[in-house]
Amino acid sequence: MISFEKIRGLNGEITVPSDKSMTHRAFIFGAMAKGKTVVKSPLLSRDTIATKDALVACGVDYELKDGDMIINSKGYDSFLEPDNVINCENSGTTARLLTGLFAPQSKYFFMTGDNSLRKRPMKRVIDPLSNLGAVIHSRRGFLPLMIQPSSMKGGIIEAKVKSAQVKSAVILAGLQIDEPVTYIEKDQTRDHTEQMLKYFGVNLDINNGVIEVNKKYQLKSTEFTVPGDFSSAAFFIGAALMFENSEVVIKNVGLNKTRTGLLKILNEMGAKIDVLVTKEGDEPIGDISIKFSSLNGGVIRGEIIPNIIDEIPLLGALGLFAKSPIEIRDAEELRVKESDRIKSIVYNLRVVGAEVEEYEDGFKVYPMKKVNDKGVLKSFDDHRIAMINILLSKRFGNFDIDSIESIDVSFPDFLERLKQIEIS
Repeated sequence: MISFEKIRGLNGEITVPSDKSMTHRAFIFGAMAKGKTVVKSPLLSRDTIATKDALVACGVDYELKDGDMIINSKGYDSFLEPDNVINCENSGTTARLLTGLFAPQSKYFFMTGDNSLRKRPMKRVIDPLSNLGAVIHSRRGFLPLMIQPSSMKGGIIEAKVKSAQVKSAVILAGLQIDEPVTYIEKDQTRDHTEQMLKYFGVNLDINNGVIEVNKKYQLKSTEFTVPGDFSSAAFFIGAALMFENSEVVIKNVGLNKTRTGLLKILNEMGAKIDVLVTKEGDEPIGDISIKFSSLNGGVIRGEIIPNIIDEIPLLGALGLFAKSPIEIRDAEELRVKESDRIKSIVYNLRVVGAEVEEYEDGFKVYPMKKVNDKGVLKSFDDHRIAMINILLSKRFGNFDIDSIESIDVSFPDFLERLKQIEIS
């Protein structure tokens, strides 16, 4: 059990940890490439270390030097068969992307994860890969799973779920298959895989949601710098809108257009947010400035949901301080994250005294009328829920939190960085 003193606001400049999604991919692409790849400023968290360790088990060499990760690999054609089970820890990205990477390898791979990850669906990646000829056995569509040697073929895969992880798994398999592999998605999901592969010499054919890997590729080793994680920056954006008298600048943040839907939504709600782009390109980088402002409510649904999926629980918390209700729909994907994030955020907002309606695909949060005297917020072993709880505890000052250990999944020093800009 942990508690925090109430603070008055936030003021100052801050940086956030490097992007988790991009670090995973940089570690994987560097392992697939032949030669020496340098990943500058990677995020070293429980999730990304799980990806690195899995690839070390395949014979890839990783060396941390002056904050950069040096990867030396003989290429994916020279991966070794691991002599033990690969533990993906709590990382869905590790489990799903590596399933796609390993499926065409003509080797045996055994994969598992922690108690939370073993409850998250893997059938969504097993099915499309199986349609391309992969042989994968699982525990009723969940981890643990076994990948057997197989002869994979090309084909067309239509997205059944809005998931960048599934898309990436299919692309990673397609890069190793002689025949064309096509992935079709109706609603665009995060495109870090497609954009980052360009740095490794792979240009996919992409047109209106149709992504084609038209041949087998040999990735080229390179140097890649990981920017600040927008999803981590979102907690400071949200905090500045929770605490009156706040003014925060977040430096060096990745601004990929498939990640920054939160800025569009908050601007439409009346937030005072300015963005200064400091590096253009497919993976732009910039600084985000936020001043405390009153928000209007609204209904958020449809094609923007995949873009903001990690930030939706935070939007729910901001509903406490809006002038009218904030309603989220079409977000059933939240049910199968590190926790059931719809259930988790609804529970915690009710603990602080909010009126909240829960739906199968979302929730509706009404403006706060009266704060409860006390209560215990639950993090459900979910890093993003834990960080929201920390903000709520510091905002109201009278709520304990059962545990915050899970923040090391993506933002190990969240409390230290938050402390830098607190107004006591």
